[in-house]
Amino acid sequence: MHELSICQSMLKIVDSTMEQHEGAKLRKIFLDIGRGSTIEPILLSEAFAVLTSDGPYKGTELVINDIPISGTCGDCLKDFTYEELSVGCPNCGSTNIRITAGLELDIRALEVDD
Repeated sequence: MHELSICQSMLKIVDSTMEQHEGAKLRKIFLDIGRGSTIEPILLSEAFAVLTSDGPYKGTELVINDIPISGTCGDCLKDFTYEELSVGCPNCGSTNIRITAGLELDIRALEVDD
C-alpha cells in the first residue's frame, strides 16, 4: 500500500508549511488526485485517518478532489475524457494523444484557523 508512504510525504509537506504559521490550527487539507495517478483515494483516506488519529493533526479533514483523465487527440483534434486510463483516442482510436489532466497528485490548499 504505497498510499501510506504518500500520505506520510504529504504530511511532511504540510508540516513545513504549518511551521510558517505558528499557533495556527489546521482544519482541512484539499488534495487533487488524478484518476490516472495510481493513487486509490479510499486507501489514502484510510492512511490519513491512521496517521492523524492523534497529535497535531487530530480532527483535520482530508478533502479529495477526483480529477478525471482528459486529453486532446493530435489527429482528430478532439478533446476527450476517460473514466479510467486507456490507450488511444476514444473518438478516432489514434494513439497520437496528449493527456492534459488526470495524472496529478497536488495539495491544492490548506484551511487553517489562526
